[in-house]
Amino acid sequence: MKILVGLGNPGADYARSRHNVGFMIMDAYAKSLAVSFRKSSPRMVTAFGTVQSGNRNDERVILAKPQTYMNRSGSATLELLREAGADPSDLLVVHDDLDLDLGRLRLKSKGGHGGHRGVQSIIASLQTHQFYRFRVGIGRPPAHQAADQYVLSVFLPEERSIVQEMIERSVKALDCFLKEGPEETMNRFH
Repeated sequence: MKILVGLGNPGADYARSRHNVGFMIMDAYAKSLAVSFRKSSPRMVTAFGTVQSGNRNDERVILAKPQTYMNRSGSATLELLREAGADPSDLLVVHDDLDLDLGRLRLKSKGGHGGHRGVQSIIASLQTHQFYRFRVGIGRPPAHQAADQYVLSVFLPEERSIVQEMIERSVKALDCFLKEGPEETMNRFH
């Protein structure tokens, strides 16, 4: 079983913000699997599915969106892993990344948090760096805008086609990760 956790902030005020690209991708991937999110605890919404793989057994997958706000994603993620009987090595965290140009994708197998507070919270709660991260580029803020304001801003009209393409490619990358493994995903989607 694999667990895919998209990071974001709950509520309509944040729904279209750059920081919520993890939620946007989880919604698109759930739609591709024809599954729906339901509140599974006060701190998490989840969807359950199965991905048909070619030469391996079908892969069961849990899609999740923490409802704890970005900076406290770790405790909800730890709770989900415990309930599912899963290890951190079964986890893929999907999150926005300021250090990647808008539209760029990167799969990473371990490492630090890179300044991302949601990932930092997960590392602290799990007490390990040994999980996958799917980094989704949102670009750097303009010189006059602070990073915390930028990540909470919505995508500009001229960026929306790039964002839509990025979400579509992300869905394909997540499918590849589950069906063909991380190495193939890294080769095809970098």
